[in-house]
Amino acid sequence: MIWVAETNFTWAITKEIIVSVLIEIVAGSLIILGFYVLYVYFIGANTVVREVNVTRPQDISERMRALPQDVRHYMFWGRSGSFFRSYPLLELNKQARENKRNIVVDVLLPDPDDERLVKSYRDILKALGEEAGENPLLPNVLATCMACAIVSSNNKHLDIKIHLSRFLPAFRVDLSDNGAILTQDDKKKSALYFDYGSEFYDMFRSTVTNERDVSREVTWDKELFAGLKLEEKSCDAKTLSAFSIKVDNVDGLQQEVARLVKTRPHRYG
Repeated sequence: MIWVAETNFTWAITKEIIVSVLIEIVAGSLIILGFYVLYVYFIGANTVVREVNVTRPQDISERMRALPQDVRHYMFWGRSGSFFRSYPLLELNKQARENKRNIVVDVLLPDPDDERLVKSYRDILKALGEEAGENPLLPNVLATCMACAIVSSNNKHLDIKIHLSRFLPAFRVDLSDNGAILTQDDKKKSALYFDYGSEFYDMFRSTVTNERDVSREVTWDKELFAGLKLEEKSCDAKTLSAFSIKVDNVDGLQQEVARLVKTRPHRYG
């Protein structure tokens, strides 16, 4: 552009002004570029500052499926654990077996014996247009406990701890060494994803940990579940009553829990 100005402008004053302006622009650009090169070379990118990533509804499944890959710790805090039963639990079990890697899993679910939580969850399901029984928490919590007990009792490399909270979360938290994602019951709504080690990641990990520590732990006899598989016949009166959860109608729940354990329906197909 300086060459064009030198060759095409005949008025000396106009040419001098245009050339001066162009030289200032070039000089300023070179200074900025020079400082940027020095910054990148000597300082580098700031990897500590992480961004909160909004995940579109159609991308949530991909994010959630990446969380259990090659990790040693996984935390889940939700209402029913339907997707957790369907994929993360099975993937963690598979990796622990194949890689002989010890994996610790913390599962936090609402206490189905708490009438306040049952009523709140029933209202949420009705608002979503879904069928809600007398205690919609009970079969889902029992199915998640059953699946965890069967998987962990038959895999020495997988250590699963379940706690029953007296709080009904407004969202689900899936957290691992790969990051954390917050999802809602409505699959049409977006989710929030936080990178591992970020400020928000540490905040939600502390939140889940603190709630876990004040919640009731679920224990079971590993010998009772040894040799069982995720199938209907594994759900009987003994296994359904093995978690210190109040079960009045075992026969009525048996078929529903068996279906949830075997087919594992969820929102993120």
